[in-house]
Amino acid sequence: MARDPGGGAEGTRAGGRNLLLIRTGITFALLASVVSVQIRSPELLLTGGFQLLYFAVLLSYGWLLLRYAAWGSVDLPLYAVFLQAAADVAFISIVVFATGLYDSVFSFMFVVVILLGSLERYLRGAVGWALLSSAAYTILVYLQMRGILLPPGFEATSIPFPQFARSAVTHSTAFLLTGVLSGLLGEEIRKGKEKVRDRDDVIQKLESFHKHVIDNIPSGLLTIDTQGRVNLVNDTACAILGRTRKDTVGKPMGQVLAGIEGWEAREGRDDSRIPRAEIRFLRADGTEVFLGFSTSPMKDAEGHAIGRVVIFQDLTPIRQMEERVRIADRLAGVGELAAGLAHEIRNPLASIAGSSQLLRESAAPSGESATLLDIIGRESQRLNGLITDFLAYTGPSQRDTMRLDVAGLLRDVAEAVRAGEARGKNVAVELAPLPSLVVEGDGEQLKQVAWNLVRNAVQAAPAGGKVMIDGFEQIRHGSRYVVAMVVDTGPGIAPGVLEKIFNPFFTTKEGGTGLGLSISQRIVHQHKGFIEVRQAPGKGCAFSVFLPAAARNGEGNGNG
Repeated sequence: MARDPGGGAEGTRAGGRNLLLIRTGITFALLASVVSVQIRSPELLLTGGFQLLYFAVLLSYGWLLLRYAAWGSVDLPLYAVFLQAAADVAFISIVVFATGLYDSVFSFMFVVVILLGSLERYLRGAVGWALLSSAAYTILVYLQMRGILLPPGFEATSIPFPQFARSAVTHSTAFLLTGVLSGLLGEEIRKGKEKVRDRDDVIQKLESFHKHVIDNIPSGLLTIDTQGRVNLVNDTACAILGRTRKDTVGKPMGQVLAGIEGWEAREGRDDSRIPRAEIRFLRADGTEVFLGFSTSPMKDAEGHAIGRVVIFQDLTPIRQMEERVRIADRLAGVGELAAGLAHEIRNPLASIAGSSQLLRESAAPSGESATLLDIIGRESQRLNGLITDFLAYTGPSQRDTMRLDVAGLLRDVAEAVRAGEARGKNVAVELAPLPSLVVEGDGEQLKQVAWNLVRNAVQAAPAGGKVMIDGFEQIRHGSRYVVAMVVDTGPGIAPGVLEKIFNPFFTTKEGGTGLGLSISQRIVHQHKGFIEVRQAPGKGCAFSVFLPAAARNGEGNGNG
């Protein structure tokens, strides 16, 4: 299994630091011992033995500084390992030589450097340090026996060869046994470190895998602890909620996803699983979305509850599609009704209107007769207008489709309304600077939609109010749309009324037919678009008409 370079390097640095600290501690202990002896016996300050001990300390510290400067606290390269072994054995050899060599009580310190060798290179290092220590000790004692080397401050003594051989064999055997045993122990330590490192690699890969799975699932996911605070959230959840991880993690659930707590309270126990439910959620940017969610308890390995898992999705596109299907079904039913009414009412209506006209022409009516004939004529015209609206509502789809600029259409409607109804009511009609907004459709039908929406806005605005008209392009659900927006400063639409404004015959205006918005919506749907309404009581209302943008030069399909 491949190892994580970061984790391996960190472990190597830690091991190198430990070895440096151990060697520094040994050297410092020797230095402290020498200083302690000289404090008690100042006369020994310039003796040869103590000079050699100071030289050993200087050698050790010098090598440690050189090692740290050249390689830091990482593992040494092979050639530097030989230098380290030579420095360790030379350091102990000087200490042993300065303290009597054959009679020195510090020969055991060779065992310490052998242990350091096992930590440096495990079995090979321990055996290598042991062989080098055995060779150094044997050579030094042999030279002392031959009188070639004499420890400073010690008188020459005769060492019989059997004593030399016994001491050399004893020490060499002890060093080699120490090297083998410490090397085997070092190998076990090495294998243990590798297993721990491999296990860390597996854990890191699992953590990375789980993170990628959580962040790439198409549903929002968050978890909460037993205190009701969010402790994990994925990227999809942040996108749906319109928040960042920083604004989500650690916050109470009620601040992150308001509305979930109510469902948990209705379901009862904290360890129950809440089936899929739906709520309206207001994002931080003011957009209202529909969320479908489900929650379930989160338990540890012992089965104890440690929080809850919440999974949710943005159902707004699905809701919009369902609403369009319902509208289409409703429009189909009303269309059949309108066609029947047109056939059943329009013919008798023509007879009534014709008869009243004949009565008016046959004799000059006066008094009550003239009044009744006026009523008949006026109501016949009103009823005929109603039938005409029905026919427009259920009439054929786009009759004269062409490329047209919605910006020019909005300018024409704005000028006509300014000169008519808006002037009489003292309502300002403001038109934002419009870019070219090209769609494919029936110009007369789309002008009727704009006319209906702008007139409704003028009628909703109070005297002295204003109506704002804007147009722009927007990407919605992966497609490019032309958006025509009409905003008024009226009182807004009550929530209970908002759901009914597109129903045929529904109106809140005196004398209205209730078909203006229904006809507008039908025309927009025939152009493969849709209408959105955003309102807030007391702040006015905004109608946005979305129409598929026409393909630009070089584009295959504007509805992409």
